[in-house]
Amino acid sequence: MVLFAFLSCSEDTTPYVPTSDLKGKWIEVETKTNTLIFELTGDMEIMNLNRGKEIRDGNLVPKYKSGPYNYELKVDQIALYWLLASDSRFIEYYFKISGDTLPIGNFYGSSSGEMLTFEQLD
Repeated sequence: MVLFAFLSCSEDTTPYVPTSDLKGKWIEVETKTNTLIFELTGDMEIMNLNRGKEIRDGNLVPKYKSGPYNYELKVDQIALYWLLASDSRFIEYYFKISGDTLPIGNFYGSSSGEMLTFEQLD
């Protein structure tokens, strides 16, 4: 009986939004250049960030922090780690979907502020 009480008090990490609600392309409303695409690859949930390209050392390369992120949804949060980084720890950011609007904490260093807002295109 004590074990049951302990298990029932565990933290609820059930996603509040189905992954299917995230499908499609999302565009950042302020710059209109950064996009998110959510997908399921095998058993890994992936969020791709496309920030366009920039010239670095004379070469045209993707902007910093572009590319795939592994994600886990939590209540009012998304835990992310950038798959191109050497550090594979998840970092949590504010995240809440409301219809076709998705506010998220600034996880890639945008000059748009601490909170970024994306709108669904598809």
